[in-house]
Order: sequence, then structure tokens, then C-alpha cells
Amino acid sequence: MRLILLSLFFLFILVGNTLQAQGLCDRGGGGFTMDKSEGCAPLVVRVTNTVPNPILVGYDASYDGKSPKIQNGPSFTYSLPGTYTMLQQGAVSSGQFYACQSVKVFETRVVTPQYSSCGGGKIFLSLTDDVILSAYDEVKIEWGDGKTDIWKKGSPLVIEHSYADVSSNPTALITGLYVGKGCAAGRATSLPITFQQAQLNDIAIKSVEMRGDGTLRIVYQGLSGVYTDINYSTNNSTYTSAGRRSSGGVQPFDVKNMVTTQAYQVKLSSEDLCSGKNDSRVYSSMTLSGKSEDGKNILTWSKYPDATDFTSYDLLRDGTIVKTFTSINDITYMDEDVECGSYSEYQVVAKINDVTSTSAPVGVKAEIASPKPIKDAAVTVDGDHLVTIKASVPGAGPNSTYDLTIEKAEAGATLFKKIITLFNQSEYSDPEVKTDELSYCYRISYTNSCGQKVPASQPICTILLKKNLTTLNWSTESPILAGVSGYDVIRVGSSAPEEAIPVQMNSSYTVKVNAQSDLEYNFKVRANSTQGGFESLSNVVNYKRSAGVFVPQAFSPNGDGYNDVLEAKSNQLQSFNFSVMNRWGQVVFHSNDIASGWDGTINGANAPEGSYVYKMTFVDDINQTVEKSGTFMLLR
Repeated sequence: MRLILLSLFFLFILVGNTLQAQGLCDRGGGGFTMDKSEGCAPLVVRVTNTVPNPILVGYDASYDGKSPKIQNGPSFTYSLPGTYTMLQQGAVSSGQFYACQSVKVFETRVVTPQYSSCGGGKIFLSLTDDVILSAYDEVKIEWGDGKTDIWKKGSPLVIEHSYADVSSNPTALITGLYVGKGCAAGRATSLPITFQQAQLNDIAIKSVEMRGDGTLRIVYQGLSGVYTDINYSTNNSTYTSAGRRSSGGVQPFDVKNMVTTQAYQVKLSSEDLCSGKNDSRVYSSMTLSGKSEDGKNILTWSKYPDATDFTSYDLLRDGTIVKTFTSINDITYMDEDVECGSYSEYQVVAKINDVTSTSAPVGVKAEIASPKPIKDAAVTVDGDHLVTIKASVPGAGPNSTYDLTIEKAEAGATLFKKIITLFNQSEYSDPEVKTDELSYCYRISYTNSCGQKVPASQPICTILLKKNLTTLNWSTESPILAGVSGYDVIRVGSSAPEEAIPVQMNSSYTVKVNAQSDLEYNFKVRANSTQGGFESLSNVVNYKRSAGVFVPQAFSPNGDGYNDVLEAKSNQLQSFNFSVMNRWGQVVFHSNDIASGWDGTINGANAPEGSYVYKMTFVDDINQTVEKSGTFMLLR
């Protein structure tokens, strides 16, 4: 029978705990005693059941009128102050029973005191009016000099006391008291006293920040026990108090519902308990505005109104410093390092010695109304089978992207074919060329990161440069179809720096050197455009100042197509005289034309194999007459 009752009881408890259990205290039938019904936190309460022969009994120490949380007990600890309901729930053979009693737990946390020393032994002690102080009926102040004062609820929060002896630093004990209640007193707090008046100049603003939600945050250094008003103004004349504090240390104070585009002046007004007053230095908040124009973000901020101790402005983009400005008059910046379509958040920070004033963040989306065409590009012949194309893409930077498309056509053709599309690259070398035979034209277009496509540039064509003795000649077809303003011959010596020689619209140039010139030069020709920065650069031609003449040491006129003719080699001579003699000194061949060589015959018959002597006289490109002789072998 007992087992059946127990089973029914547990089933009832299980069902009951899943339902809302309003008014269990009113159901009655139970009974218990508590060793105490009120006391100081933490309070330990021990309960004793008075119902005879219970099958089972439990307690909810802080019953809230809803589902009970039953525990066995018999001891329960209350750590926080408040009034609690102790619920008893149990069962006997005839059914369930309930009972409730009230438990009162009193506040025991320490009262927060502050004080100001006014010189001599006089001090003012201030009690902080908070929930802890309001819980007590009285506060006992033991000054540490044998004297005690009792503060009663409703009395002024500031208590004056004078110490007769200021040679030592006493410690005051402050204790919250209860009158006629189950708890006599809370915990005591110690307050060391020093006889030194508070320095109001130590109360100072550390930073000012306008936040995006219109909160003006002021971080300042306060002094314990000194009342400080946080004031703001829009005209630096009429100030409004946003609040008052008397706590010490570095702390923030937020002024809500401000206008982010309005500059505010802020200052602190402090008054200690000894009637000392002081206003802090005034600092101003910063404002910032931004807009996008042609893919660049233009930022403008308020000029800081006070140049005294001004250090710099820091402009931040997405939390990183973009640039620092040391002049107080620098209040605008054009940020070109952004990608079209990108969103950036900016702030400006004014530094006044070690104090900072930060603007609210401003977001700017980089946009382009109409993308700019390519105005700077170059086509360079780098060899018989290589042309390099370079372009400057408007708005290109580390944070921008673009696709660059290059098209090609043979000179004179109207049909251009795409040869490549580059991603974030502006230079390409085209190997599919024969620049010694043909001229090639290129045009360039791009698509920016906003998806806007720019039409192709005017074609830029290659230039073929050739050398004939001391004369340089180049192709006369217009290398820039948009128009050529003139040509430059670019000369680079073996020891001299690069020199650009304007030749207007000429298509030839005569090299001018003397005995003091470098031994060797490289030449190329540059065509400049009438509009924009387009240019075409030719291949490089090498030129040696004093030309040498090369004669082979042997030749074999056997009709096999290899070395059948004895030829002197040079391409920079003004005149040439060449003779071949046999071993007896007889002239067997003579020529005044370096292009005409000896075919190994004498009067139409094959000359015998063996050794022969040559002599030559020539005038080089700097008008020096040179004589040269040597030997060679005729082989068959």
C-alpha cells in the first residue's frame, strides 16, 4: 500500500510541475518552522517540517508563484537582498499539502563614500545616493580619531568633520545600519584620509568622439568626491549641462541625440566640496563630409577652431590612416586609391597634444559618371619579333580593377582583331610580329570595375628604323593616326646620358660624331602625338663611332654557295679602296666599292690556291683616312 501511495505521489508531482501552479500557498495543509525569517545577506535558513508522517516533503526557497523548484533542504542560503517566499510541498496518505512563509534578506554591501580635503584638518565626506545607501536606515561614520557620527536617512549627503591632529593619516570606517530589523548592520568600508586639497586642474578631457548614431562620447579624467558638470555648446558661448558626476579616474560620458554634422564645443565645470571651482579647457568635436566624383572620393572636414597645441589631422579609411596633415588649414583630400563601385568609411581625427577629437564615420561609394578614355599609351619595337604595348588606365590604383583589351592590325588595314585581354595589367609584349618586314597598328580599350567600357583609342603603329652609313631613316607612314606633332631621335652613348634630339617632321637624321664622341651609340626614334600622351618608339640601331672593316682569313670559291667571294665588311664608310696581290706583289683584283668582292679568278681563270695579301684605304665616318693590310688563304 505504501509503495502504491509513493507511486501516486511522484506521478502527481511530475504532472503538477509541468503545469502553471498559481496560488499553491493558499492550498494549505502543510506546516514547517524556520530558525530565522529575516537577517543579513548572506542568510542561511534552516527549515523543520511539522506535518506528521509525511510520505515526502520538499521546499522551494524562492517560490515565484509559478512552477516550484523543489529541493530537499533542510538548509537554504540567500546571497542577495530581497523578500522571498519559502514554499513547502509534500504528501501524506490522504493527499498533498502546502505551506508558505516569508523570508526577508537585508542589504550588506558597503556604502560608497567620497571626500574632499579643504586644508588643515577639515574634510567633507559625501555619500553616494544609490540603491545600497537607500537600503540602510542609518550610516555610522567612525572618523578614526575616536569620534563617531550617525547619518540618518533623509539627511544631507555631505557630512563635515574636522580633525585636530593632521600629523598622521587616519582611516574612517563607514557602515550601513538598520534600526529594529533582523539585520543590525552591513559590511564596513575603509576610507583612508589624507589632508590635501583636491587639485581641480587634474580634471581634464582626454578625447572627444562623435559616433554615427549621434552619441557624443567624452572621455575625461575625474576626481573622486569632486562634482563635475559635462557641458556642451554650439557657439562656444551658451553651454548646456549634459550631466554631473563625482567619481574619479578615466571614464566615458555619452551625450545622446546629437547632430553628427554639427560641431560642438565641450568643457568640464568642476566644484569640490570646499567651494573650489574650475572650468577645463574647451575642445571641439569634428565633422566630416564626403562625395564621389569621377571615381575619386573627396573628403572635407571642419577646421579645428583653436590652433593652440594643434598637432595634426589623421584621415582614416576603414580604420587605417590614409594620410596625416600637419597644417590646421588642410581640410580637404581627394582619395584616388579607391575602386569604382567600392564603399569606404572615413573618419578624421584632430590631435591637440595628447587629446583627440574624432568625427562620426562617413561612408562614400566610389562612382564614375562617365569613364575617361585612355590618353597615355606607347608602342615600342623591341626586336624583329617583339612589340611592347603599354597603357595608362585612368583611375587605376592598388584598390581598383580593370580589364585592358589590345587589338592589332597590319598597317593600312581597317580590320582590327583582339589579341589579348589583360586583368589589372597595363603592359603586353606581342611576339607575333615581323617588324623588319611590316608595320603593325594597335588600339587599346578598357572596362572599369563598375562595368563601364571605354571605346578603343586611336591606333598607334610601329616605326622601322634603318641605318645607311651615317644616316638614319625611318618609315614615313603616320605612326599615330590621331596625329603626329613631331619626331625625336633618342641617342644613348656608352658613357653619356640619354638625349632626345627633336627633328620636327623629318624622316631621316644624319649622325654627327667627332673624335671626342663616345665610341658607341644606340639610336631609336620616337613619334609624339598631337593630343594626349601617345607615342611610338622604333627599334634600336647601334652605331660605332670609328667603323672597323672586317676581312675574312680565308675563302673557298668552289661554287658551293659558301664563302665563294672575298668581301670586306663595313657599313659606315665614306670611301673605300681595296686591292689583292699574289706572292710576287702583282695586283690580281681591285675595287672601289665595298659591295664588290673578289671571286677568286684572274682574267677569267681560277686563281691558284695559296696565300694572298690585301691592302685597303678608306675614309671613316669622322673623316679619318685609314690604311690597313693583311693576308688570307684561297682554298678550293
